[in-house]
Amino acid sequence: MKRIHVFLRKAQSAKRYWVQNGSYSLICKLLGEIKRRFSDELHLQFLLWLKQREFKNDKHFDLSLVTAGFANRLAGSDHDHDILRRIVRAYSRAKEVQKTSGPSYQVSNEWLPIYERPLLEVMRALQEEDIAALARIYGNFMRDDCSIGLVGLPINMRKHFFGEKISNRNKKRFLVDFIHRYNLWESFLGTTHDTHDLVSPCIGNPYGVEIDGTFIKAGSDYLHYYATLIGRLTRHNSHRTVVELGGGFGGMAYYLVRDSNNITYIDFDLPENLALTAYYLLKAFPNKALKLFGEVDISDINITDNEIVLMPSFEISRMHDNCVDLLFNSYSLAEMSAETIKVYISEFMRIGRNYILHVNHNRDSVVVADDFGIDLERFDLLYKIPALWNGGRRSDMDEYEYLFKRIP
Repeated sequence: MKRIHVFLRKAQSAKRYWVQNGSYSLICKLLGEIKRRFSDELHLQFLLWLKQREFKNDKHFDLSLVTAGFANRLAGSDHDHDILRRIVRAYSRAKEVQKTSGPSYQVSNEWLPIYERPLLEVMRALQEEDIAALARIYGNFMRDDCSIGLVGLPINMRKHFFGEKISNRNKKRFLVDFIHRYNLWESFLGTTHDTHDLVSPCIGNPYGVEIDGTFIKAGSDYLHYYATLIGRLTRHNSHRTVVELGGGFGGMAYYLVRDSNNITYIDFDLPENLALTAYYLLKAFPNKALKLFGEVDISDINITDNEIVLMPSFEISRMHDNCVDLLFNSYSLAEMSAETIKVYISEFMRIGRNYILHVNHNRDSVVVADDFGIDLERFDLLYKIPALWNGGRRSDMDEYEYLFKRIP
């Protein structure tokens, strides 16, 4: 008992010293971060153990598939210069207008750390119109830092996967995530689609897993599923207009445009993300009617004349009322500030004439998805269901899929 009292006195003395020297809050934060990381590591180890047991008889749970899946697929980008010049022109125009746009159309919240470091090189190349550098960066898409936040596991992919050797632990981690997603996709679409439907162009330097002789890029299952769902929801329209807020690199748009007739896909995003989307879709669809910022006026556009339109986010306010059949967002709304969410949701309700479909966090965000503020007197909530795509990464995911329909 005496030793306990001595320890407590010393602890109180140390606390007073830390407080007086301004170190107490810093130490508390440090200890909290250590505790969080330790908890995350224990959770990951347990999840890997559970999933390995679940997949022990799965023929695709083969670590050699990961080694082959991360083989270098770098293709030449010597013929991309015309595409890149076009992208740079649109980017420069967008950045000029963005300067005088409101705070909701600027980089904020969870994207700030990515813009402050990983995207610096591609931003410099875009700003300086360095076509050779852009060709090198986008030519290595999925492995270059320009991909951070859009593809890959939530760890340092360069360090753990893009070197000479991938540890068995990381192979298991990647494979658990991939098989979980693939099996989920198969459970949803396996009766109407097969593995070949997941094939997409090898643009950049992709990685993934070969399934029954077919190379499938990481993340394709999720993107194809939502493209298929959107296609089904809008298939009865003579011409469909689909808007995506934050289209990533264009992966969902690729499947949607590939598999749908009479459709116009419009993406609103930050200029830096939009530049990558433009590269991917211009490479994937060299013969499609695709327009960039400055090439068409979004407020005076003939929708049926264009198949793909890529616009900076501030242009959403210039669209006409009730002109979009379906609006889609996955994850990025939950990464925004409360004021920015309010702005976009207001725009969604103004321009949407049928559906609003979104997938977002309902716990780990500034504003949870339940509180986004979609007016239930104007839009019916048809369903809210768990989005299980990241169940191979965490068993306690807080992600939900919401579908709203405008009330006539």
